[in-house]
Amino acid sequence: MDIIAPDEKERIENLNKYKIIYTKSEPVFDQLAAITATMLNTPVAMINFIDRNTVWTGRTENNMNNDDSTNLCSLAVLKGSENAFQNATKELFLISNPLIAGEYGLKFYAAAPITTDDGFHVGSVCIVDKQHRSFSEVERQKLEWVASMVRLEMNKRIALHACA
Repeated sequence: MDIIAPDEKERIENLNKYKIIYTKSEPVFDQLAAITATMLNTPVAMINFIDRNTVWTGRTENNMNNDDSTNLCSLAVLKGSENAFQNATKELFLISNPLIAGEYGLKFYAAAPITTDDGFHVGSVCIVDKQHRSFSEVERQKLEWVASMVRLEMNKRIALHACA
């Protein structure tokens, strides 16, 4: 499955203007991820920014080579809409993904794209679980709400750089 967006060059340029990739962990994004995990009752929630080579969570131990983690994190960016796999082990194109087939044993994944004001999908807010689970419309809306909060925080970065 091709996971490169047709507007990849422009998307990466747009992401780079926010100066988020390869920075230190930021409390606001960590807090939004923690709120997401609590609100959606999942063991893990992440805010990911995705460039061509890396899925960046802001924490060194969680960052992944885009080749290893794609077919999941990049799908929300590519589709530009919410993406959910209630039983990831049943998806043929995900069967060999190391997060599913490997020792982590991921069974559930859902993500909403982080979209900039310019309309580029530069990342995702995702939740994961080692258990199969359903994903309701209300949960989808909550995930999208967090993605919009991330967008607001990203816009604050642009405003701060403009004032400096």
